[in-house]
Amino acid sequence: MTEALVPQLDREMVRLIHDTTKSRALALHGAVMDRLQQILYGADDKAAMTAAGLILKLGGSMKAPSVKVQVSFDDLMKQSAIEAGPLHGLTQIAEASIVDAEDEYSDSENQ
Repeated sequence: MTEALVPQLDREMVRLIHDTTKSRALALHGAVMDRLQQILYGADDKAAMTAAGLILKLGGSMKAPSVKVQVSFDDLMKQSAIEAGPLHGLTQIAEASIVDAEDEYSDSENQ
């Protein structure tokens, strides 16, 4: 779809839509929480777990702390000598693999 066919909303209209949606959500909060509580204590375990997740997310209890970590590839390679963790071999290149590849290449040239 070209840009000419995509309707462009001005920022004020977008803000108005957002504010209206937020206002309606706040007005329905009590009813939504009551319904989620009914589902939580209902017989369907899958629905109950979904309701529990939604309740915790709405309450802010399920926000995991985020930490930004920035590491260069060189930093990772310096740590690769220490074989720890499930991904320790990710950047390891076995010497035997290099030798085998070179042997196969040189064998095909000689034929």
